[in-house]
Amino acid sequence: MIEPKHGSPVVEKTAHLLQAVADAKTGISLGELVAQLGVPRSTVYRILNSLTAHGLVARVKGGASYELGPKFVELARRISPGADRVTLIEIARPILTAAAERIYESFRLAAPEGDEMMTIFAASSPGDYALFIKVGGRSRKHVGAAGKLALAYSDYNEVEVYCAGGLEARTPYTITDPEALKEALADIRRNGIAEDNQESNLGLRAFAAPVFDSGGHLVATISVPFIGEATPDRARSIKREVVEGGAALTKAINGVHPLSK
Repeated sequence: MIEPKHGSPVVEKTAHLLQAVADAKTGISLGELVAQLGVPRSTVYRILNSLTAHGLVARVKGGASYELGPKFVELARRISPGADRVTLIEIARPILTAAAERIYESFRLAAPEGDEMMTIFAASSPGDYALFIKVGGRSRKHVGAAGKLALAYSDYNEVEVYCAGGLEARTPYTITDPEALKEALADIRRNGIAEDNQESNLGLRAFAAPVFDSGGHLVATISVPFIGEATPDRARSIKREVVEGGAALTKAINGVHPLSK
């Protein structure tokens, strides 16, 4: 462990410990921290106790392993308004995980980033052949269900500016005509749900529903991508889960649908 020449040894040890806890996907034990950091067990124990008392680390389900604590969410929100996504992800996690377990499909939480949608969280299906969703992945808004939802709840001028930038095709099914896109956006706004019919990738389909904040602005989308055709019953099941998931997350963040304002 390298420490700066004029730094505080205790602060340096604490910083390295927090990084180790953050890097551990399923929690990390006291013994693992001692071995990884090369710091005396008593020192690691005291640091953990202090951090736990301040909510910066917490025991995983009350067990012997540690994870980052709830105080980090509160601190992250103070960095910038965009850091509210940390809270959004934490609130969405149990909602989407439960939905994925109910219908054995992977769920994607995406947020608008300029002209793109970015995946900020994914809940994997517990099935043996779960569809992998890459967190951090991006796509243009006119390509796919999530992005079309974001455009559907955007101002008219925003849509005009977006279309003026060009609608490139990802597949033969991608909507590339501005007027056709605007018609599709009007349907999405009326129905409250969007569909991707091989527009982003051949063979891939998806349904998506919106998530709104307290001002009635779309802040995220919940979607379920799947490969191949879905039976009518399966399609209804997926649509129901994305719509209910979007409504549950909107309610959990004290959001309101723009039409109810």
